[in-house]
Amino acid sequence: MEEGRDKFTRFLHGKLEATIFHATDYTPTCPFYWMLLTGDKPAYVTIMLNKTKAAETNHQLDRTWNETFEILCAHSLNTIITIKLRTSFSILGLLHIPAQSLVTGIESYNGLFSLFSENRKPIPKLKLRLRLRFKPAEKDPYWGKGLQDKEFKGLTKGVTFHQRSDCGVILYQDAHHRPLFLPMVNVHGEQRYRPRKLWEDVYMAMDGAKHLIYIAGWSLNPKMVLVRDSETEIPNAKGVAIGDLLKLKAEEGVAVRIMLWNDETSLPVINNTGVMRTHDEDAFNYFRNTKVVCRLCPRLHHKFPTVFTHHQKTITVDAESELIFSTQDTEISSANREILSFIGGLDLCDGRYDTEEHSLFRTLNTESHAHDFYQINIDGASLNRGGPREPWHDTHACISGDAAWDVLSNFEQRWAKQCDPSSLINPRSIPHLQQQYSSSPNHDSNWRVQVFRSIDSTSASSLPGNLEHSVHDAYVEAIRKAEKFIYIENQYFIGGCQMWEEDQRSGCKNLIPVEIALKIVHKIRSKERFAVYVVIPMWPEGVPDSDPVQDILYWTRQTMNMMYRLVAEAIQETGITADPRDYLNFFCLANREKETTGEFIPPSSPQHSTHYWEAQTHRRSMIYVHSKLMIVDDEYVILGSANINQRSMDGSRDTEIAVGCYQPRFMDSKGREGDVRAYRMSLWYEHTGRVEGVFEQPESVDCVRRICSIGEEMWKKYSGEDVVDMEGVHLVSYPVSVSMEGRCGDAKESDGVFPDTNTTISGRRSNFLPPIFTT
Repeated sequence: MEEGRDKFTRFLHGKLEATIFHATDYTPTCPFYWMLLTGDKPAYVTIMLNKTKAAETNHQLDRTWNETFEILCAHSLNTIITIKLRTSFSILGLLHIPAQSLVTGIESYNGLFSLFSENRKPIPKLKLRLRLRFKPAEKDPYWGKGLQDKEFKGLTKGVTFHQRSDCGVILYQDAHHRPLFLPMVNVHGEQRYRPRKLWEDVYMAMDGAKHLIYIAGWSLNPKMVLVRDSETEIPNAKGVAIGDLLKLKAEEGVAVRIMLWNDETSLPVINNTGVMRTHDEDAFNYFRNTKVVCRLCPRLHHKFPTVFTHHQKTITVDAESELIFSTQDTEISSANREILSFIGGLDLCDGRYDTEEHSLFRTLNTESHAHDFYQINIDGASLNRGGPREPWHDTHACISGDAAWDVLSNFEQRWAKQCDPSSLINPRSIPHLQQQYSSSPNHDSNWRVQVFRSIDSTSASSLPGNLEHSVHDAYVEAIRKAEKFIYIENQYFIGGCQMWEEDQRSGCKNLIPVEIALKIVHKIRSKERFAVYVVIPMWPEGVPDSDPVQDILYWTRQTMNMMYRLVAEAIQETGITADPRDYLNFFCLANREKETTGEFIPPSSPQHSTHYWEAQTHRRSMIYVHSKLMIVDDEYVILGSANINQRSMDGSRDTEIAVGCYQPRFMDSKGREGDVRAYRMSLWYEHTGRVEGVFEQPESVDCVRRICSIGEEMWKKYSGEDVVDMEGVHLVSYPVSVSMEGRCGDAKESDGVFPDTNTTISGRRSNFLPPIFTT
């Protein structure tokens, strides 16, 4: 057996490099009606892993392709690789290759191979020249070594935008912060980390734009107010609706271009509300007959044109140099300008304004939420009936330098595909515009940044191929490089169906959860520490007992089961004394508030014994986690609009964008003095209300158990009958139990349902929703 392969080798885990050269001209005899259907259609080749398509050659070429594919694999060793030569209407021939023969090196696949019919009969005259090579993940020279190579190039294949050097990055948590939110975290070896206020920075960037404001969004409410804090340092911005600001800038001559997803369920018969409440028609009508150009773009899809979305959230402006990135002592020069791009999870719409406080009831009579009451997890909720509102936790970033230009290029490519490209301006004609970020004393921690996307050629021009899923590939590469720990916040956590015990053909084939599990497995076998922390919502946004929510909960439980089973098997195989939760844990965020004087008194009340009444009586609610964030080893961060599910990672479903960022300057210190570590510690401070020494080593058992103890304590406070104030500590353990064998069940004190609901934690499979909708 090949060196390094041992009794534990049970996975096709690595990269499959497949080169498809050409096929012979022979065509099997077909029935007459097949000949009528197929005609002279070109033949092409499809590569399948089990019954899931992994790659496909060009459809325009016939019999000669010379195409090479790198296919990421995290599958069972029992996987069958099927190579199909086919036309649009028929399978001409195929070849079945056991994954085990590739991994163990028993057979070589490089040459001209005879193909077989679907009933496994050989077709001697029909041959295909191909080459298959498998590279195990653990044989990669950078496997598990973090970013020790300061010349890490990022993704180089299957990506439109390459890694950029000398960029600026600001990382945000939530839309705003109260003045007293000052995490006790040092950064750059000395000064205190000060989280920035996202929506105030967005306001300043838009207000300061002289030439362009480009917005791509899933949703935009033009009546939404960015700046609401009475103690703001930009008082002229307080209370200004974003729609009014954008109209004013357009009147000043700024090219304001807005590209929103067209939710085709927004119909006049339901007041244009739409299933997803995106305000797309409201925004379009608001800017009609103004100088703001607002376009509604449907997500074009050959099978499900109304199901998938344009989910990117970007804002790009020209700004005064160092407007956002300056320090307090920096004088801003109005002569030079630069491109800034905001990117992340926060939409410019209802309910997103929140602080680290995540209040349920206490802000309902303040400017924060008196006119922005948002709660769609509880049927019939409204301000007139009182709280709890739906607290919102999210993450975002601001980018300068060449990567900001890449976000601009993404907008231009999408606009050119679905709108009128002549209505865009040439940004390179803007006077005094820096086209590259320059190093200065205020930017002594320059970043390397790469822009990733999930998108296809129906939504963007100038793609290197018909499909890009570089967000997914970037996640996988970062996980494979991980050395010590992974921290994730995401709205969803679904994937790796090929390794599930059930529903393996659900189509949720993204590799992220199984890659994480296999990383832990490798670390256990190597007797090295590794820890993974995953923060998700208690349930996906919506009425919890609805079919879509229950379906997603079901997929989430399948994913958890798969991961814990693999971890438990590795523990048992190595004979170590450990618990699966010493390595992998899931959390959610929640709040509970005692009543205080001066709170909003609603004129009416919810119906007795409903979910709404129970939540109001017990004064509690989950905090909705909408982040799309992964931090690896305190060195590297991926952040954007993409969820960890198939819709976001596929490339042909929802359109997404993200950035991967790191600071080479802090590689020698393993990130201990850099901004990524400070950001992670600041997030933990927000969630736990503290900074402890043990948090400095997230991979350690001590840290894992400390975080778990906080989560378990707070879950008891949250789920108990007595109304207790959680006092700013929001991290609660996800209500799932895990056996030593890796079997997931519901937490004992939960009775199998989420508090105040009749909603099963484990979910249930829908009887009518196809998996493609909810995975």
